[in-house]
Amino acid sequence: MASKTAKADIPSIRRFGPGDRVQVQAQRIWLILSGYVSGREEPPRDGRTITYGELALRMGYGDTRAGHTLSRQLGIVGHYCLMNGLPALNAIVVNATTGEPGGDVVLTSGRSFRDELRAIYRQDWYEVGVPTTGTLRKVWEAMR
Repeated sequence: MASKTAKADIPSIRRFGPGDRVQVQAQRIWLILSGYVSGREEPPRDGRTITYGELALRMGYGDTRAGHTLSRQLGIVGHYCLMNGLPALNAIVVNATTGEPGGDVVLTSGRSFRDELRAIYRQDWYEVGVPTTGTLRKVWEAMR
């Protein structure tokens, strides 16, 4: 089968990079985290989390220390989730030493960190559309 060439009116693939705007980075985080927790019949017993450093590496940063710069982007994801009645997906990102999220973590009102983790894993993230960068920008602007 011969390969088809791209049509002029079809946009080329957009690639993510470390220098992207905050809302674009938030969208990338959404994709990484929703993929990380999806596809399981049951939540893992250990409440599987990802560290800030691991997230930074998955986002293309060359050093795990870059994870400390992702709080704004994670906050956008968390607030977007709460605005839409979803568990705060950002809560699965934790400090490598403590195993707990940072002090700025967004959680559903009345839920502990562990309760939020259970809710995150019960959610079918495949049924939820990926937020657009425009929507995430509006969330960011509302947070300021």
